[in-house]
Order: sequence, then C-alpha cells, then structure tokens
Amino acid sequence: VVQDDPFNSSPTDPEFMSDSVREMFEKGESLPAAKKKVPMIDLPLGATEDRVCGTIDIEKALTEGVKSFEPGLLAKANRGLLYVDEVNLLDDHLVDVLLDSAASGWNTVEREGISIKHPAQFVLVGSGNPEEGELRPQLLDRFGMHAEIRTIADPKLRVEIVQQRIDFDANPEECLKAYEEKQKELRNKILSAKELLPKVTINDDLRIK
Repeated sequence: VVQDDPFNSSPTDPEFMSDSVREMFEKGESLPAAKKKVPMIDLPLGATEDRVCGTIDIEKALTEGVKSFEPGLLAKANRGLLYVDEVNLLDDHLVDVLLDSAASGWNTVEREGISIKHPAQFVLVGSGNPEEGELRPQLLDRFGMHAEIRTIADPKLRVEIVQQRIDFDANPEECLKAYEEKQKELRNKILSAKELLPKVTINDDLRIK
C-alpha cells in the first residue's frame, strides 16, 4: 500500500488509488510503499452512515479552522475484509451504502463543502441467524458462498472446545504458540490458492450449473 495513505491505495494500480494518490502517480511522483496486514474491519449494527462512509473532521474544523475529511469504515476496509455480524439485521440505509460501494468499487462522500471519492473494494463477510430475519436479495447476491453452522452434539468435542477456550483465557500467548504451526500451514495454503486463482479455468457446463 502507499505509505500513510488512509485509503490503502495501491502504489502501482490506478484502479485502487484514491484521487490524491492518482494525481501524484500521473505526475510521475514517487509513491513510498509499505506492507501491512490485510485489514479486517467490523461494521457494527448501530453504525451511522457518517461512520461507515466518512465525514468532516470536526476536531480539525474546530481547532485548526480547516475542512478535513475523516475516513470511514469503507476506507479502512479497502482491499481488505468488511465483517458484519447479524448482517440480516443491518439497517436498510446501510445496506444501500454497501450495495452502492460493492457494485461500483468506489465510495463518494459529499459533506459540508467536501467532495471526495476513494476506492472501496472489499470482501464482504457476514454472519447471522436466518430465524431472526431474512437478507435483502440484492445483498444476498454479494455473498459468493455460505456455510451453515450447526450446534455440535458430540459431548467430547464440546468439552474440547470449552477447554481450548479456558486455556486461551488463562494464557493467550502460550495457546497461540501451540497452534502457530497449524496457522502457518493454513496461511500458506491461502496464499498459494490466491496465486493459483488466476490460472483456474472452469468448464462451461459447470458455469451453467
């Protein structure tokens, strides 16, 4: 990413650059790059539209007398993961915001004399109980796959899960160290799959199914 850029802009791909970074890129200016972990941002149910999209920085406006943009959750989630717990209970106005951003890959904010546009390309991850409410069909289309979580009935497995939780609460560092090798293997599998994905071809018959 471009170093110190609040929108996680790409230093090489204009499609993943904010307006200010793209201007520097087109002028031929050097863009200092840095590596960071893929962001995973939580979107709480009670979040306001300003918190999600971004708004004017009130603190700077009051203390410095300047109009400055305060990035929202969509900016932080760009090129990362956006997680919504109880996604089926999300307010309609926030669902509309997510749908617009997911469809265009951009978030446009116009607030109090500020007009800014930045990339908002993210993987949407959600969880929820279908019995509490259904997802809007438009939002459901944005999820490429789903997994059904069932209650574990095996008593031995249930005890094992509880014990692992107790071990983690007692000594988080030791518990993480115990599973570090397995996590590393899983991480390498994901990275390998990411590299192989562009080479995957799907038969037309399977596409139809």
